[in-house]
Amino acid sequence: MQNSSPEKLSIRRIVGWASFVVTIVLFAFVSSRAGMRWLGAATLAGAVVQLYRRRIAYGWEGQEPSGYITGIPAILFGLLLGALGLAMLGQPDIVLALFGWDNQ
Repeated sequence: MQNSSPEKLSIRRIVGWASFVVTIVLFAFVSSRAGMRWLGAATLAGAVVQLYRRRIAYGWEGQEPSGYITGIPAILFGLLLGALGLAMLGQPDIVLALFGWDNQ
């Protein structure tokens, strides 16, 4: 059984690639702080989507999901992802230092 139409899958793929390109451009040509803030916003958006759906698919990309993480583990993971996104958005210098990407 297929959950998503091909149009939705292509829109998700386009949004994913566009976000990836924006991330590279920000890190390479603007600043690492701008890139980290963009990653924070994207991570926060992903957390909101996961919390709304309350399930996380897993399996091979391009195939039907092998299964779903649901319930409390999915909610906890979504909250953890949201906290990481907020940290990346609000305190990019600390997160850059945490990941070792600060310019020493």
